[in-house]
Amino acid sequence: MDIGLILEKLKELDRYLKQLERYKGITAAELEIDLDKSWIVERGLHLSIQILLDIGNHILAAEGITVERYADIFMGLAELQVFPLLFAEKIRGMAGFRNILVHEYARIDLNKLVEVLNTSLSDLREYARYIMVYINGNCGE
Repeated sequence: MDIGLILEKLKELDRYLKQLERYKGITAAELEIDLDKSWIVERGLHLSIQILLDIGNHILAAEGITVERYADIFMGLAELQVFPLLFAEKIRGMAGFRNILVHEYARIDLNKLVEVLNTSLSDLREYARYIMVYINGNCGE
């Protein structure tokens, strides 16, 4: 497992989350009017979620585990006891949301975008904390 790579990705995630936090409280109506803000929020969430998936996939691969779907990454990490199953179930929907951001960008529900922005950034930070605990416990391997 490349700890340096994971730490770099976590640093990137922190940077993205700080940027996204500037937009917390924004409404769907504001995003409808301001395309710049809409793009910032969409791309920021997309990149942040992608980092979670990249880190998770890296950890799983280091353990010899492959998954077919992005959502399975979170469940695989729970099986490795990187974080609790309840947390995996809570955030596994992020994988589907990422797919919507990437593949259905023309039909993104701005209300859903605002909901994720306003309620889920703490989940992304919690994920990062779990990853740090995991890698700190596995540095000697």
